Amino acid sequence: MKTIIINFTNRKDKELIFKVALLSTLAVGVYLQRPKNLKIEAIKINSIYNDNYGDFDRENIPNKPPVIAKMISALKPGLSSAERHDVAMKIHHALKKHNIAPQIVVAIIDTESSFTQNLVSSTGDLSMAQVNVEIWNKEFQRMNLELIDVERVKTDEVYSLEKMAQILEILKTRYEKKDRRWYARYHSKTKKHKRVYLAKLESRMKRLEKLNLALKKPTEPRLVAQVN
Repeated sequence: MKTIIINFTNRKDKELIFKVALLSTLAVGVYLQRPKNLKIEAIKINSIYNDNYGDFDRENIPNKPPVIAKMISALKPGLSSAERHDVAMKIHHALKKHNIAPQIVVAIIDTESSFTQNLVSSTGDLSMAQVNVEIWNKEFQRMNLELIDVERVKTDEVYSLEKMAQILEILKTRYEKKDRRWYARYHSKTKKHKRVYLAKLESRMKRLEKLNLALKKPTEPRLVAQVN
């Protein structure tokens, strides 16, 4: 058996070896002293989105036209007061039918179309909601839902926003439990495109968060002792 001897003439090398040996000894000691029934498991990351973005998307923002109009104003100040109120009313009615947080819808609309109803994208997405009728009608047909009317999406803002909310509700029901940022699937299913899209949504969420529109949680009543 050969013995290999390594001579360290450098003081820093000696200190490094000593530290490594000490840490290794401590680690072994901790492991051996652990309770026998303690399970050591690898850390799992549930979602690539969990730690990169805030939680404003989960804040309890009331579905009220003045609140929605205020959010639109923060993202699209160029719209007149009448235009903001009109769009806010239509979003409000769409969300009464489908349970989606208004801040998510407002952020998506601004990202997708900047509140432009007659916009047609290079991939055929229509209206301010940028609904891809061809793709979603295949899914609606599979789910035995009434198909989307392409002409109404182009001309009827209320209808297009209702279809947007319906699509978001489908995505929420289907993916929320396993995908923290399920609403990014409105744009794409691929992780690469979702990351880019989420960055755009998050920049808008941060601007909306500064408006302090979230409903405050009611405080529990204090019990006051009475002295007779």
